[in-house]
Amino acid sequence: MTEIMKMNKIILSALATLSLVSCVDDKFDYGNSSSLKGTLSLDGMSIDYSEEMTSPTKAEAADGNYMLYVYNSFEELVWSGTYGSVKQDAKGGISLLAGAYRLDVRSSSSDVPDAKFSAPVYGVSESFTIEAGKTTTLGTLTCTLLQSAVSVRYNDDFLAMVTSDGKSTVEVTSGAPLEYVLSYNSGKPKYEQRIGYFAVGEGNSTMTVTFKGGIEGKNQKMTTTITGIKARDYHIVTFMKKVDESGNVSVGVEIDGLISDVELDSDVPGAEEGDGNDPDAPAGDGGIDLVSTSDFDISNPVNVPAVGTPFNFTMKALVPNGTLKFTVDIDSTNEDFINSVNTVGGQKLDLINPSAAAVGIFDIVPFPHGAELLGKTEILFDLSNAQTPLRGFAGTHTFTMNVVDKKGCKKSIPIVLVVE
Repeated sequence: MTEIMKMNKIILSALATLSLVSCVDDKFDYGNSSSLKGTLSLDGMSIDYSEEMTSPTKAEAADGNYMLYVYNSFEELVWSGTYGSVKQDAKGGISLLAGAYRLDVRSSSSDVPDAKFSAPVYGVSESFTIEAGKTTTLGTLTCTLLQSAVSVRYNDDFLAMVTSDGKSTVEVTSGAPLEYVLSYNSGKPKYEQRIGYFAVGEGNSTMTVTFKGGIEGKNQKMTTTITGIKARDYHIVTFMKKVDESGNVSVGVEIDGLISDVELDSDVPGAEEGDGNDPDAPAGDGGIDLVSTSDFDISNPVNVPAVGTPFNFTMKALVPNGTLKFTVDIDSTNEDFINSVNTVGGQKLDLINPSAAAVGIFDIVPFPHGAELLGKTEILFDLSNAQTPLRGFAGTHTFTMNVVDKKGCKKSIPIVLVVE
C-alpha cells in the first residue's frame, strides 16, 4: 500500500519581470500602436506544486528547462520562454495587445505522451486579460500531474500459478497500449514494477487491462475495464488467486482496493512465429454488424444530397458481446476535408475515449461518443446533421468503423459518403 503524499513546495517565487528583449528572441509582431497594448508582468508570480494522490511519484523542483507559453484567444502562441530565461532577466515586461490570453506552464517542452513509463508531466494553465495601458499580474499558480498513473502487481498466490512468460497490457488512448512484462525464468517470475503514465481526455476516460500468459501450464487471457479515469488518478491493478470457503479457486483483479472476479479464457493458442497475426485473437467477428435504420443502403456508397433536401441518415451498431473499443478511421479524396479533420484531432477517432482536440470532429460528423458506449450491445447513430458540413467538401469520404468486443472479436465496416 502507498501512503498519501502531499507535495507543497514553492519552486518559483518572486518571479522576475520578463522583458521582450531577453535571452529568448521575440519573433512576434505585436503591432505599432502602443495605445492598444498592455503589459503582462510576472513579477511576484509564484508556481506552487501542491498535489494529493496515493502515488510514489513526485514533482521535481523546476529547472531551467521548464516552459512558459502565452496563447491568445485564437490559440496562437504569442510568447514562449524557459524558466531559466525568466530567472536571468529582471527587466521590462511582456507587451501584448489588449485581449484575452492563457499562460501554460509545463515541466516538459514535449507533448504529454499517450503512454510511457516513468514520464510524469506536471503543468497548469491560467487565463488572464490584458487591458490597454494597464499592467496585469498573476498570483500563485499550482501545477498538478496532467496524466493518470498506473501500477500493475500480482499477489504471491497468483505468481505461484505462473508457468511461462506473460504480460499485462494497459490502454487508455486507443492504439497506445503500454505493456507491463512478466518474465518467467527458472521458476521465478519477475514483473515490470515501473509506473506507467497515461494521457487522458478532457472528461473521464476508460482504461482496459488485459493479461496474457502461462497459468498452470495453459495460455490464459483475462480482461477488465475501469471507467472514470482522469488526471491525477493513481490506480494500482493487482491480479490475484482467490480461494473461497469451499475451496473453489478463481482469479480476481483488485483495482484501488475493490476486488472483482474476471473470466479466464483457457487454452488460448500460444504464439506462432512468422504469421504476423495475433495468436490470441478469437475466431470470428462475434456477430458485430452495422445495420441501416433508414432508407439508405449503407453497404454501398451513399450520396449526400444538397442542403434543403431531406437527409435522414441513421444506423445501428450491433455488438452482442458488449463494446470494448470503438474507433473510426477517416479518409477522403478531398484534401481540404482531410486538412480540416486534422485540425480537430486527426483521421483516427476514438469514440469511447475521444481526445480534447478530437471532440471538434463531432461538429462535422455527430458520432455518439463517451465512456457510456463501453459495454453497449447496441449503439445508435444519427448522422443526419452531417449533411451541411459535408456538402462543403466535394468528393468521396470514407468512415471505417472499427469495433472490438469484450471477448476480443473485431470487425471493421466502412461507410462511404459521396458529395457531388
